[in-house]
Amino acid sequence: MTNPPTLLAQRDGSVLVLTMNRPEKANAMNADMHDALVSQLESANKDGGINAVLLSSSGAKVFSAGADLKEFAELERSVGARRRRELLVRTLYAALDFPKPLLAEVQGKALGAGCMLALLADEVIMADTAELGMPEIKHGIPTPIGIVILAARGGLSVARQMVQSGAPIDARHAHAMGLADGLVNFSSLKVNSMERARALAALSGPSFQANKKFMNAGLRAALQAAAAEAGRL
Repeated sequence: MTNPPTLLAQRDGSVLVLTMNRPEKANAMNADMHDALVSQLESANKDGGINAVLLSSSGAKVFSAGADLKEFAELERSVGARRRRELLVRTLYAALDFPKPLLAEVQGKALGAGCMLALLADEVIMADTAELGMPEIKHGIPTPIGIVILAARGGLSVARQMVQSGAPIDARHAHAMGLADGLVNFSSLKVNSMERARALAALSGPSFQANKKFMNAGLRAALQAAAAEAGRL
């Protein structure tokens, strides 16, 4: 019996919907999911019929619990941590450098690496039941990568509050802090996020790409520095 795919891909007109599909594992991101995300974004970039990508998750409660900490358990701890970090950074670069509109549809908890990935989208649409969290400090793990992503969206004070406490924030507070671009009822999340994806898909692609590259230049440099720092810690 084969395992179901960790990432589902479905076209809806000019919008590609990518759905993280490990609900039984809280949509934790393993190597297979990372590879699929990078591959799908690369293919979508080359496909002239795709004008926007909408990232979602299976299940109702968890967008993604972050990295799959059980993967690479057979490896020495530092080796496993390095491997997970390498996979994450590659995926984050793929999302950040994706030139077309990328939206995140967050229906539940987005924690750690899942929170980072969501916040790198051009727009984040959250259900009123969703949460964002960076719990690494509770596990004794520093997160310079998370800090630069949070700071780019909500400012250093927001990054400090979330990273140094490790406590999650609900969707209402995330929206007020500027971490979410849209806040909707859970029941209407899919309709609203698809409507927004279609609206962005209808914009001038070359102009969107040029604007995005310029806006993300500082974050990309900061992410590169943060990834190097994470490798030293």
